Amino acid sequence: MDRTPLDQQTVETVFTNNENFKTYMWQFYVNRSFMVYDYSNYNADFTDSYSDNTCGQLSINSTNKYAWDKVVVPTSGGGWNFSTIRALNLMLDHIDGSQLTEEQKEHWRSVGYFFKALDYFWLMDRFGDVPYLEHYITDGDKEELYKAATPRLELAAKILELLEYARDHIGNQNDGENTINVDCINALISRFGLFEGTWQKYHNLSTDSEYNKYLQASFDASSELMKKYTELIPSYDAVFNSLSLAKKPGIILYRDYQNTSGYGHLYIRYTRAYALGNHPTADLVKSYLCTDGKPIYTSDVFMGDKTTGDAPMNVEFINRDRRLYYTVVPPYRIYNSKGEPCTGAAWYPNFMRTEYPEDSRFLDLMDEICTEDGSEKKLPILQWEGKMIGEVPHLADNRYNLGQIYVNSLGGYYLWKYYNTSSNIASGQADTDAPIFRMGEILINHAEAAFELGRFDQGVADATINKLRKRAHIADMKVSEITAGFDPTRDSDVDPVLWEIRRERRVELMAEGFRFRDIRRWKKGEYLNKVPKGVYLSSKSDVENTYHQKNPDISKFPLALDKGESGRIIIYGTATNPQMGIPDPGWLDKYYLYPLPIEDLVLNDKLKQNPGYPETN
Repeated sequence: MDRTPLDQQTVETVFTNNENFKTYMWQFYVNRSFMVYDYSNYNADFTDSYSDNTCGQLSINSTNKYAWDKVVVPTSGGGWNFSTIRALNLMLDHIDGSQLTEEQKEHWRSVGYFFKALDYFWLMDRFGDVPYLEHYITDGDKEELYKAATPRLELAAKILELLEYARDHIGNQNDGENTINVDCINALISRFGLFEGTWQKYHNLSTDSEYNKYLQASFDASSELMKKYTELIPSYDAVFNSLSLAKKPGIILYRDYQNTSGYGHLYIRYTRAYALGNHPTADLVKSYLCTDGKPIYTSDVFMGDKTTGDAPMNVEFINRDRRLYYTVVPPYRIYNSKGEPCTGAAWYPNFMRTEYPEDSRFLDLMDEICTEDGSEKKLPILQWEGKMIGEVPHLADNRYNLGQIYVNSLGGYYLWKYYNTSSNIASGQADTDAPIFRMGEILINHAEAAFELGRFDQGVADATINKLRKRAHIADMKVSEITAGFDPTRDSDVDPVLWEIRRERRVELMAEGFRFRDIRRWKKGEYLNKVPKGVYLSSKSDVENTYHQKNPDISKFPLALDKGESGRIIIYGTATNPQMGIPDPGWLDKYYLYPLPIEDLVLNDKLKQNPGYPETN
């Protein structure tokens, strides 16, 4: 009865030599806790984007749950899951009894600490106080199994301790390319230190010396990476739409889909089909700077946000940050191969330009910049069957009854950051690589941490933000020019320079899983109390012109504009869902943390529900 089974793995056989430890650790590379997309779960990855007034959801009934007090306390789940921690502790507890050398023990303990810190970071971000489990526990370990939560400040210190050990002790045990190394650990310290330092500061949880410890850790870790990774991929679009990110400049860790036989992702199919349910808002589009490095409100080259010319075509995309063109589809209009307007539900494998120059402006511009950058984002946009969409803005059929179901949106803006035409888009088989840690994030982390530490100056701006701006083809940030009037729409509680640093972060990291967390750590939940809006229409009849299907009774169009008969589309302001005013009650402070599930509160009476949420359903 005491003999080791011959037909299955046990702890006695798994945790023995170096190869076995390496094999065991592979499971943690597909991890919820990277806190950014890895292209594995489309809907989960973009949740933050439509939770911060960046994107609206496809359904007109999907208003922001935080602004409209629709958060439901889960009975179970909700992210309260310690299975990863348990599996890591199992490995960590068996290192000392293995056949590993001391060097190998230090290495695998470091890799384990990295992933343990990563998962606790994710849990602490959501729930605040969380039980810290030092060792592997079983159902018989009642005291540990049902222990009280560890206070956030104590838990944060433990996470940093794990990462610092990992940074100082990780080695190279032939893990392979694209695995956890000292650069990945520094990248996580950069991310975690900024997050926790600003959370403690703006939520008044600790003294400046305590929260500055985390900000300094972020600053130092970013500095180390900036010494080593001095270049960026020249094209912003290539960061997200490359078949291989191996050895690409500025890429620290990525998920490789191309070399994973029989396994891919759905991002490209969703982007080129009707399933994309997250649509950019005017609030996001307005946040992108103009080519002169100024906001649209003070720029000399901004063309306005209204339509112009013989054909109604929005001009707000002219002279803007190139990242906008690679994130939101620019406006255009084409004729079919017969020279006819694209009406109804038809798509066209061939096309002709219209007689209006405005319609072709971005056909030409995207051809030019895609040729320069080697990008796949030339217009017209293709849906998943390979047919062309006749015009953008392309308004959603379930809003306007226009009969076209692909690549459409409620407000007229369409997200295409992950769009390309070179990857297999069959269900679940797209093979573009997903960046996990990249220097675009590290540079903006460094800039923000420097400001919070009182060390941001023109030299830091040139080493961080201006490297990103050069790739975006906009003018450098000149710190001395950023005064109180630089952006008249700035949150007056935020320093003008910090406002611009945060703007850069929003733009650079758009739709990568950061924005909602950033708003929460800054304690700026009130940013969600906005009415999501779309493109500007000179009149409601813009949706009933010769480029769309006719509707015999325009009064049946569930369409609301913010100035009545003209203005921007109010995305959820329809006859069936008339939420056109400021949300009531709006953001509530309880939303800075997520609710614990009811079942876990019942099972463990030492756990306490987060403030503001009910203990029971």
